Amino acid sequence: MSALLERPPAPAPAPPARTGLRGPAWVAVRQHRPALWTALLLAVLSVGCVVAARVWLGSAGAVVSCGKGCTQGTAASGWFRWAENYVGGATVLLPLLVAAFTAGPLIARELQTGMYRLAWTQSVSPARWLAVRLVGVAAIATAGAVLLAATFRWSRSRSQEDPLLSMARSWSDREVYPALGVTAVGYILLAVAVGALAAVIVRRTLLAMAVGVAATGGVSLFFAWVRPYLWPVVKTEGAGPFGALSDPSIVREGVVLADGSRMTYQQCLDMGFSKSPCEPGTASTAVTHFYEYHPASHFWPLQLVETGMILALAAACVFAAFKVLGRRHG
Repeated sequence: MSALLERPPAPAPAPPARTGLRGPAWVAVRQHRPALWTALLLAVLSVGCVVAARVWLGSAGAVVSCGKGCTQGTAASGWFRWAENYVGGATVLLPLLVAAFTAGPLIARELQTGMYRLAWTQSVSPARWLAVRLVGVAAIATAGAVLLAATFRWSRSRSQEDPLLSMARSWSDREVYPALGVTAVGYILLAVAVGALAAVIVRRTLLAMAVGVAATGGVSLFFAWVRPYLWPVVKTEGAGPFGALSDPSIVREGVVLADGSRMTYQQCLDMGFSKSPCEPGTASTAVTHFYEYHPASHFWPLQLVETGMILALAAACVFAAFKVLGRRHG
């Protein structure tokens, strides 16, 4: 009778459903939800501007006739050029924003306020704590950079179909080149690495942000300066590459003198002459023109060489960041 009156044991509670993010990754996402939503909104607006401008362009036409032998761009083409420049500029400036976010709110602020101790007491090692943050911001920022770069390349392909849509910006321009290929991803990963290194060394939010942005921008300017020399140039003499090749990037140009030496046009100006005395056929000893340039076919070799160097630098910064963190906190 007593056995019949015994209550059956209560069923064991079901284990909580597993989500995609757990532990420090979930905490990091929860902490920085406003920044993630803002980044998503800006990416959607950037892509939407270009898509909407192109749809409008397709329905309105790029040019209108303004008389015999005269054409001019429409309002649709003007908006398309603005949207294209906006996306290109956003892709170039994105690494600076990523460096500031990584160095400041993501890492340095927790080191400054001591919030990292809470995570490290929950069986999370300092190395794992840092790795989760770097992988997360790198994955999200890389996805955004790929989206913007793909949109920019798509818009550039439309611009090349009609000269009136182009802003006469060559593929080698500093505002265009990083947004057209894989260097956009390379600079994002470099920004994450530099931001992390600045954060673990400085440990102050605003100062780490300033150091991260300055270092990332400095590296970008350095590569913009040395970029023409990362791949052998094509050398020619005579009429030049403008008629035979599409959109060459001139590295050096000038005249060949009678003794075989070369003088650039800038050297002519530095000597107090105008450009014309250095032209062949004048009283000068100039014989012909010379050009050193990169044709459009050099775009991908330059991109791959530069990206490889950037990734090597980023790997060194990440290694240094983990070393500094381990030396200070074990």
